[in-house]
Amino acid sequence: MGTLRKYLMNGAIISSVLSGISALRQGRKNPTDWRTYLTWIAWGLTLVVALGTVRKESRDPDAPKVAPGPKLKNAQKKPKNK
Repeated sequence: MGTLRKYLMNGAIISSVLSGISALRQGRKNPTDWRTYLTWIAWGLTLVVALGTVRKESRDPDAPKVAPGPKLKNAQKKPKNK
C-alpha cells in the first residue's frame, strides 16, 4: 500500500477528520468557552492516536495487510449432532 494511501484510507483517520469537521462547525455556531477547548483537545488526541495506530500497523511485520474475510471456497461443514 502506498505511503500516504494507508493514512487516507484508514477508518480511524476518516472518523477523526469527520469529527474535526463537526467540532469546527459547532465551534463557529457557539460561543467559545472551556467546553470548546476540551472538544479541540479531545479531537487532537483522537487524531494522534489514529495516526500512531496506522504507523504501528504499517511497521508490524505480523499484522495482516488485508482484513480477513469469510472463506467461502474452503469452508468446512461441522458435523451435525443428533
